[in-house]
Amino acid sequence: MKNTLLTILILFSSYALSDTVQQNKLNAFFLTQDNKTESIALLLHGTRGHQNLELISSLRESLLDIGIDSLSINLSYGVEDRNNDFLPCDIHHQHTVKDSLDEIKLWYKFISNKGYTKLYLIGHSRGALDILNFYLNERDDLMNPDIIFLLAPIIDSDYGHKINYQANHNIDIESINIKDNLSINFLGCEKASVSGETFKSYYYNPETKSLIEALKSSSVQTRVITGSEDKITPNTHQVVQDLVSEKNNIRLFQIDGSDHFFRDFYFDDLMEIISTEVEK
Repeated sequence: MKNTLLTILILFSSYALSDTVQQNKLNAFFLTQDNKTESIALLLHGTRGHQNLELISSLRESLLDIGIDSLSINLSYGVEDRNNDFLPCDIHHQHTVKDSLDEIKLWYKFISNKGYTKLYLIGHSRGALDILNFYLNERDDLMNPDIIFLLAPIIDSDYGHKINYQANHNIDIESINIKDNLSINFLGCEKASVSGETFKSYYYNPETKSLIEALKSSSVQTRVITGSEDKITPNTHQVVQDLVSEKNNIRLFQIDGSDHFFRDFYFDDLMEIISTEVEK
């Protein structure tokens, strides 16, 4: 009986506490040890995603194993209390990148007030670019993150979007009026219903930086991790590699064989990189 009680106490002593958190009808998932750690990571999904995507949920569980709490958030995309599902294409899109950056700021303040001494930002795909733009916009007022991890970040630029839409759709996106209502390809949705303001926020926005512009502007310790078989943003590794020699705060890694989502055993390679970097 004593041995059984001891086993139960040991199990409960390392029990993970999880909680769905809501602020201003925005949703997040907070995962922590019952014995408070000194480190936390803010996790952000990619385009139209959510906090329970396989990559995000695997990250928070694995981070907990190495003593790092986490807050994984759902960007709302203008939907109150948005659930853990992909944002559908068949809505009228009226959200902006600025809205997303403001929401990241709200959650950043949430974790900054919890007394952690080490802070990591981890974003995937478009979420990586959002994380970096958020940091650059707010860095003067923030607790400085120890490391920003950019997982398979997109490298899109306004110039690239302009060329693409002109060549493939015969549309001059620069001339779109923010008051227009469009039927246009948007964030992986064909002929989506989109406000002009929303479209230009994502595709022609002088207030946000492309990945390379953002990396050039940043001095925070940054780790860019790509997959060699990434078909969604296949050129990220090469483009960032040309910059690494100029910036001593950036380290670049490529996982051979991995796709855009670091699935299966490639996730183990991803976590090995992250755990090694946070232990330095």
